Amino acid sequence: MIDLNEMTVLIVEDIISMCKSIHRMMKTIGYGDQFFYAHNGKEALRILRKEPIELVLMDYNMPEMQGGETLSIIRNDRILRDVPVIMITGQAYQDYVAEAAESYVDALILKPLTIKILGNKVVDVVAKANNPPPIVAHLKRARDFEEEGDLDAAIQEALLAMELDPDSSRAIRELGYFYLKKEDLEEAEKWLLQAARMNHLDVIAFHNLGELYLKQDKIDDAHHYFEKAMEISPRHLDRGINFGKTLVQREMTPRAIKVFTQAFKFSKTPLVLQEKVADFCCDNGAGEYAASLFKELISQLPQRTDLLFKLGKTWESLGDVKKALPYLIEAEKNDDANPEVKLHLARDYITIGKPIWAEGALKRLLKIDPDHKEAQELLQSCVKM
Repeated sequence: MIDLNEMTVLIVEDIISMCKSIHRMMKTIGYGDQFFYAHNGKEALRILRKEPIELVLMDYNMPEMQGGETLSIIRNDRILRDVPVIMITGQAYQDYVAEAAESYVDALILKPLTIKILGNKVVDVVAKANNPPPIVAHLKRARDFEEEGDLDAAIQEALLAMELDPDSSRAIRELGYFYLKKEDLEEAEKWLLQAARMNHLDVIAFHNLGELYLKQDKIDDAHHYFEKAMEISPRHLDRGINFGKTLVQREMTPRAIKVFTQAFKFSKTPLVLQEKVADFCCDNGAGEYAASLFKELISQLPQRTDLLFKLGKTWESLGDVKKALPYLIEAEKNDDANPEVKLHLARDYITIGKPIWAEGALKRLLKIDPDHKEAQELLQSCVKM
């Protein structure tokens, strides 16, 4: 049982003055005995895994790791997942609210924060943690059964939760999820669609519908629901990226490009994401799209000379050595100590029938690495040409 007056509280806020302000409010109303501060999500997780925290007051917008991401990790951690979390945010937009709901936040407070609002939320959250409503108890048992591999028992607990509150999309969504995990796609579709109709911001229901239709090879439907999930909660870009990767692997690159383009638009670090996607596409048969991404990255990041090498190798993988060579030549100019660039240059020169140029690249390579076996063998073959 959590004692309001004696509990241990973690305040997660990147602004130190706000940490102190929240601490003062809690002390003013007499809630909490021991307090810890964390200034980003990573620090918060370290403290949670070390200290017996009984309540978390967490800001949404933080550097390094956002509150929503931190909360998702907490809820997926078997030891930490039942710790009560109150999210504090100045952002009242639907995607923030949806993301908090997705991660099962216990309460959401919109700034400006007042003592009265904070006190009321803390009392309510602690009371529910000490005496979980029956619907919450059933859903927790359902989750435990799922982890034990007993999906039938999990389904029964979700049905009991739904009977207690038939207007809650959460219980219906969980029921659909368990049927999906059981591979009963017909039942899963019925319940997930009902949850989506009941709550147009139930991002988990939309995501699971995307997964369901992907299993059925209904690509248009899968695309629709994954897209909807990203629109509601764009901070979880993995939905779109994983779907796009699946489309690439199914040789449906034009569709994948649309999905990736949308994900780039939502990302706070689109160039980082573009490079990851380009690397994946290059390795999975979508080289032309990868080449276009690398080319765009080079224009945006001219200091990243390693991208020239990546683009050169991409054109090589497509069998277009003539397009690869200009980028490899430029890459060597900018990174003269890289033997791999010289090796690729030599191979390409040999491919287009220019052994003398290949010989020059190989000699430059051997100056750096005299024992490079492949370079030595290629040089011998160039001499014989």
